[in-house]
Amino acid sequence: MRILLLAFSVIVLFQNSVHAQIQKDSIDKKQLRNIILAESVLYTGGMTGLGLLWYKDGESQPFQFFNDNKQWLQMDKLGHVYTAYHLTDINYQLLRSTGIDPQKAMLYSSISSTAMMLPIEIFDGFSKSYGASWGDALANTIGAFLPYQQFLFDQNYIYPKFSFSPSPYANLRPNTLGNNYIEQLIKDYNGQTYWLSTDFNIFSKNNRFPNWMQFSIGYSGNQMVYGSPQDNMENGYTTNRQWLMSMDLNLSKIEIERKWIKIMFNLINKVKIPFPAIEWNGKDVVLHPLYF
Repeated sequence: MRILLLAFSVIVLFQNSVHAQIQKDSIDKKQLRNIILAESVLYTGGMTGLGLLWYKDGESQPFQFFNDNKQWLQMDKLGHVYTAYHLTDINYQLLRSTGIDPQKAMLYSSISSTAMMLPIEIFDGFSKSYGASWGDALANTIGAFLPYQQFLFDQNYIYPKFSFSPSPYANLRPNTLGNNYIEQLIKDYNGQTYWLSTDFNIFSKNNRFPNWMQFSIGYSGNQMVYGSPQDNMENGYTTNRQWLMSMDLNLSKIEIERKWIKIMFNLINKVKIPFPAIEWNGKDVVLHPLYF
């Protein structure tokens, strides 16, 4: 569901980026109005699709909270951070294209991204299978305000990314982990990996490395057939955390003159570029020749 929200926001970026002019002396009210209208339409459609995809088979209940902070090895929390971060980043770029002051644009974007993620918790609160989670709400807020780092360090040193490879566990509980690739992309935490990428130059005062060269720390989990670790153990599955280290590329830092290529690079940059990776799963060190 997080990736679905992100996808609709990326479409807005694609439609408006060709008109983006960051340096402006006044606010382009017409463009701002068009952006708000386009985002509203796409967001409404996205939330409708989310309700049909995620909650269509679930039973409803009176609104209640549920503490899920120990479930899915906290992979769902990282998903909230990732999506909220990129919603803020996309909204910020769109608002800056209208001429709004950078810090105001970032504040408005962070607040709006937090608000855009809130209906998910409302949906969960009325779903008998879930319940609203204060942990999810906290992760949304952290992700939405994480881009503020660019005002502290002049750039985003911590950049969340995502990768996915289908796991064999989805077939064990397809209603929960997904019946097809698209559903598994959203629901199967076993196949998801969340990354924090940063520039090599964070260690170099003289910026000796190319600014597009990065390394990345990844986190994932395995054998999560059920959300609760106890439920997994009772059914014969032993969940384990996976920590990874890999190379990465910041495609947004590559100088490209063709605008359409630059747009594509910015979209792809939200996904971790496949590279060899080293994994530590708590017991063994595993070398992956190419990690997706």
